[in-house]
Amino acid sequence: MDTELLRTFIEVSKTRHFGRAAENLYLTQSAVSFRIRQLEQQLGVSLFARHRNNIRLTASGERLLPYADAILHTLGRAKQDVALSPGFSQQLAIGAPPVFWELDFNDWLNHVYALAPGLAVRLETASREHLCRQLLERSLDLALLSEPTKIDEIALHPIGELVFELVSRDSNANADSLIQMPHIHLDWGTSFEPQSSRLQSLQKTPVLHSSSASMALQFVLANGGAAYLPRRMVSPFLEQGRLHLVEGGQPLSRPLYLAYLEKSDRRELIDQLLTLPLGWDEVELRLPSLEQGKLLP
Repeated sequence: MDTELLRTFIEVSKTRHFGRAAENLYLTQSAVSFRIRQLEQQLGVSLFARHRNNIRLTASGERLLPYADAILHTLGRAKQDVALSPGFSQQLAIGAPPVFWELDFNDWLNHVYALAPGLAVRLETASREHLCRQLLERSLDLALLSEPTKIDEIALHPIGELVFELVSRDSNANADSLIQMPHIHLDWGTSFEPQSSRLQSLQKTPVLHSSSASMALQFVLANGGAAYLPRRMVSPFLEQGRLHLVEGGQPLSRPLYLAYLEKSDRRELIDQLLTLPLGWDEVELRLPSLEQGKLLP
């Protein structure tokens, strides 16, 4: 049986709404309806009673629910545990969007590795939507996110923030000259909109649109232009004079969250992990040669 059908069934049973289930699963409503019909055809029973906007589980659906949850839980944990070699007692799977792993999480990962003897750590890269699906199917224990999710089963723990600076190779770049400069856009999620009301010049078509911060950085260094890039990444180039802050471009910040299942069977280990420092000291990232007005407090 296709586990995606079971996962869809569980989400509809929780939300009692095909539209909300589709939103949580990052699917279309028609795809959710199709999956439920497939599952009902395979089992030969009706799982939901549909009366206009009132959707409820049938008796058959009620009986299926604990089995569906157990199947997904067992499969997700099996994917992690079967690959463990002798000497390892458990594996912790951590996922993040591609741009996250370009930043310095080394100190934090070292602390994670030291949490428990015999711990194996697996890092994965995927989109936010896929990471949430992996958390739900228990093939992932933790996910690093910069945007919250609406899925009730997924808890969010704030661990810090990322600061972005508007930088250019041109030492005289300012808000007025941006209109003449190429724009490099770093894709950091749907809600990351750089000062759309104040810097309209950044709303033009970018010469480079990338989900890689390092590629965006190298493009600016080689070709010029302006881009909002992580302060942690551009600080050395600002200190060396190879990059400069764009006058009038205020820093932007994005929150960082650790996402995990509330009912994860690794909850004890996860709770320990939530107490670990991220290892990012904002004081160390300040550039003493820059004006205080261009830095976040």
